[in-house]
Amino acid sequence: MITGDYAEEAAAAYESLQRQMAQIAEVQRQRVKLTASASVRDGRVTATVNADGLLIETVFADDIDELSYAEIAAAVTEATQLAAAEIARKNAELVAPLRGERERRPKLSELLPGMADVEAMMPVEPPVPTSVPDPEDAEEEVAADPVLEFDNVEEVDRAAGRGRNGPPILGSDW
Repeated sequence: MITGDYAEEAAAAYESLQRQMAQIAEVQRQRVKLTASASVRDGRVTATVNADGLLIETVFADDIDELSYAEIAAAVTEATQLAAAEIARKNAELVAPLRGERERRPKLSELLPGMADVEAMMPVEPPVPTSVPDPEDAEEEVAADPVLEFDNVEEVDRAAGRGRNGPPILGSDW
């Protein structure tokens, strides 16, 4: 049984965790209700997206026939992208308090001396394009992507559940 200051710290940490889980659940409940809409071409095309930025409704005004098919297609894309940008802003606004609380908490590397700062190691996701990629660019990117090769691989006899020269591994049911 933990006693003294450690027990108080553990109890406080547990209470903090419970509060944070309740906050996360509330944010999730609010987030699923989010939508955003955008209208373009003098209101002739309106797109509505859900919390994930997925198009859930497209509305054309009565005078949509004043636009060509190409203009309508471009307007749908533009309105959807504007609505998706708005929903991204709403999502960021909704989770801002959670992010602020996380930033105030000490990092694992601060609590455990010598521990690597895992957050600093996280790769940054590149921005997703908002236009159709050029097929030639995609071919060049695939050609430039190195193939992962491993030189420290051991062959495994799955039927026997053994490494080639070693003891049984994880049982035979994996």
